[in-house]
Amino acid sequence: MLGKNKSNGVYLSKYNYLIEEFKEPNSKIIKSNLDTINKFSDKYKNIKQHFIIAPNAIEILENNLPIFAPTVSQKKYIDNFKDKLNKNVNFIDAYKALKDHNKEYIYYKTDHHWTTLGSYYTFLEAANSMNINIEKIKYDVKKVSDSFFGTLSSKSGYKAKEADYIEVYIPKNKNDEYVVNYVEEQKKSASFYDSSKLSVKDKYAVFLGGNHPLTKIKTTSKEDRRLLIFKDSYANNFIPFLTPHFKEIVVVDPRYYYDDIDKLIEEEKITDTLFLYNANTFFSDTSLELVLNNK
Repeated sequence: MLGKNKSNGVYLSKYNYLIEEFKEPNSKIIKSNLDTINKFSDKYKNIKQHFIIAPNAIEILENNLPIFAPTVSQKKYIDNFKDKLNKNVNFIDAYKALKDHNKEYIYYKTDHHWTTLGSYYTFLEAANSMNINIEKIKYDVKKVSDSFFGTLSSKSGYKAKEADYIEVYIPKNKNDEYVVNYVEEQKKSASFYDSSKLSVKDKYAVFLGGNHPLTKIKTTSKEDRRLLIFKDSYANNFIPFLTPHFKEIVVVDPRYYYDDIDKLIEEEKITDTLFLYNANTFFSDTSLELVLNNK
């Protein structure tokens, strides 16, 4: 009734979207992350390095925002960061992958994450530059929930007009097998998906059961490549696309990891690294410096 279209940093937008704002980042945090990654890439020049910053819905779905909503360009910050990255770091353009499909269901309407479809389009873009052959990989897409109300509906207080649905992509190739080892929890699983999370509020946690300090994934891939991922929760529905292409995938969430990263790289014989973050988290997070510098 008051015409209010923003609450607790969330815009009430077109087509029943709740879109989280993006605030002007702290320049010191950006410089710290940039210097840390460049230093790491210099230290491990023998390892192939890849980097993805996924723009959030506010950048890709800006036409859905209320009229006159003030916005800060994520793309400007992403492009500037890309230009200052060491040349031996392979920057993967998630902006292009998502912008090309911005009329599709690539972000949840009530949550801050991308959907599995948005993640998949970014994976296709990544495959082109990570020397991943996807020609024979086909998927069955299964809807596992149609009653997901995400974090933005809770944060904003706006009553969501429709629930989100969650999909998982199951490879049709039955030889794509793997074991997921949640190291700190001392738990193993033969699935990326924790169906018990579909009965709780945060249904996005169906992917990998949520966030963990260290996860080790052994696959049946014939590729002799071992990937180390530094990530936030945007990676959780991206990682399943990688299993046919790496013998082992080691996943570190720097927000919760406190062990020796150099020792991990040596022990796991890492051949590739991937940094995968969403822009809102990456430009405000300080944990990456602590992990990469072993502080």
